[in-house]
Amino acid sequence: MSEVLNFQRDLEAFRALDAEIIGVSGDSLATLQEFVDQETIGFPLISDTGKEIKKLYDGGRITYLIDKNGVIRFVQQGVPENDAFLERLRQLK
Repeated sequence: MSEVLNFQRDLEAFRALDAEIIGVSGDSLATLQEFVDQETIGFPLISDTGKEIKKLYDGGRITYLIDKNGVIRFVQQGVPENDAFLERLRQLK
């Protein structure tokens, strides 16, 4: 879950661009809560053990940038480097 820690590290930079981070994981709620407590994560992590969200947005590690109107503006297989992701956000502003 190192990607989560990278998002946590730059959380204020994302919020300064009016962006919110939401993590979705197949891990149980208890596992996610333990991780949040251990690493002091400041954004929501959603447990998708039934894979409902995964079915809606395809499987695997995929990063989506979804605007306030629910329009997907950017999709990347895997997790982008934060600097590149922040730059993409700046371009949309």
